[in-house]
Amino acid sequence: MTDRLREISTGKKAVLFSGGLDSTLLTVLARPFSELRLYTVGYPGSHDLEAGRKGAEELGLPWEPIVINDDMLRNAVAHLRDEVGVMDPVTISFEVPLYVVCSRVAEEVLLSGQGADELFGGYARYSSLSPRELDEARKGDVQRLLSEGCPREARITQGFGKKLFCPYLGPKVIETALSIPAERLVGELGNKLPLRRIALDMGLSSAKAPKKAAQYGSGVMKAMKRLAAENGTDLGTWVRELKG
Repeated sequence: MTDRLREISTGKKAVLFSGGLDSTLLTVLARPFSELRLYTVGYPGSHDLEAGRKGAEELGLPWEPIVINDDMLRNAVAHLRDEVGVMDPVTISFEVPLYVVCSRVAEEVLLSGQGADELFGGYARYSSLSPRELDEARKGDVQRLLSEGCPREARITQGFGKKLFCPYLGPKVIETALSIPAERLVGELGNKLPLRRIALDMGLSSAKAPKKAAQYGSGVMKAMKRLAAENGTDLGTWVRELKG
């Protein structure tokens, strides 16, 4: 990852920072090469805003919370639907923080921890899989991320004249991560064991922090469900019928 980070070692960078394991480790590795500012998106009182604040304090880096409200959420959902072509509510909820950061920050390059969960077995649904099934799921999920998720996020960022950089998705990182047997991804610290051990060696509190998905940690999915219920519709209908 450090080789990838050296490639963009000039200028200021924005970090999509949840305060969790992936974004914290990314920030520590990027720090020697770039001037960083951390951004966390969330509804008031959300998990991510609190974790982001604590994580930024631990790292001693500038941090800016972006507190969203219902109007901002509606605008983000309509944009992702109409301009990016995303209709799936879960996908939209996941991408809302990226859209919000792009629409608010001055930095032209954004750093994201995207890919760490797929590569190192971070999703809860992986826990029920056998080692062989997990290895196959990881490979398939990484391929889908590269063929679908990354192009989608490129459309989001390019719409604001920005570039998204995902160091976990460098070819060497992918090759190395997928060569790790599934049995070595879970251990005494939980899942994503290789990353947690690195974080533990660095003395980072996020080494033992459980994962919180972006759409839930930010409070976005909860708000989307609430707005749909207030409109008397299901989530999919609310997304389709929301006025742009």
